[in-house]
Amino acid sequence: MPRYDRLSMLVSLILLGLVVSQVIELPTRTVSFVALGVPTTVYLSSRWFIGALLVILTGAGTDSIVRSHPEARDGVWGYSLSFWGLPCAVTLLSLLLLPLSPDKLFWLAGLALTGLLLSLIIIAQYHTIDQRGRYYGVARWGLNLAVYVSIFVFSAAIYGARARSLLSATAISVLGATLAAELLRGKPSWQAMRRAWLYSLIGGILLGEVAWALNHLSLGQAAGGLFFLLVFYVLSGLAKQHLRGRLVGRVLVEFAIVSLLGLGLIHMV
Repeated sequence: MPRYDRLSMLVSLILLGLVVSQVIELPTRTVSFVALGVPTTVYLSSRWFIGALLVILTGAGTDSIVRSHPEARDGVWGYSLSFWGLPCAVTLLSLLLLPLSPDKLFWLAGLALTGLLLSLIIIAQYHTIDQRGRYYGVARWGLNLAVYVSIFVFSAAIYGARARSLLSATAISVLGATLAAELLRGKPSWQAMRRAWLYSLIGGILLGEVAWALNHLSLGQAAGGLFFLLVFYVLSGLAKQHLRGRLVGRVLVEFAIVSLLGLGLIHMV
């Protein structure tokens, strides 16, 4: 099946799933357990069950489209897995935000925007497989922007929910690691992707540690999101420069200046 046919089918199925999540209501299941000596309760609704299926569908569909590219057809599994994070984040974000729409018009506009964003992101990912391609630069820039926006929105939402650190820190760690892989993705070889995923996982763990510590502070939701964005930007940026062999003194000074400016902005917020 041609890749654009696969893309249209994938986006249609995801939008259909988002519609179904608004219609079907199943009994909410409660899961209670004790972790690290702290009682924790998780509420599993039908919307989250459908959301899990949509995330798997999004990742599998993206993988199919990526592997239709000649240079990625024989790529290692870690390479194709690095494409999952951003489309899955958009699907989850839509699942969270669409029910907050004030009326049906805004809901339909949000649904259409979801389909457009998913299509643009997957097309941009396809054009970043060949780093010598004509549209590589603009596609890479757009994906970087989408990653940073996703980190800010998700981390602000998770931090603002004031959930248990075990849940919120774990969620931010997984989010940070998968989105960092999008930024650090290189050639479709095992050696390159092993290093990219290693640094992505380290960055995700550090982001989770920051979340654990930040839960003890009383920052506002926007300030918390900006702080996570700043930490993610510095960690992923340093890792990317190191992987490219460009981590020199001038680059460290630039990141230090950005960090100071970012902290000043957070203080004003």
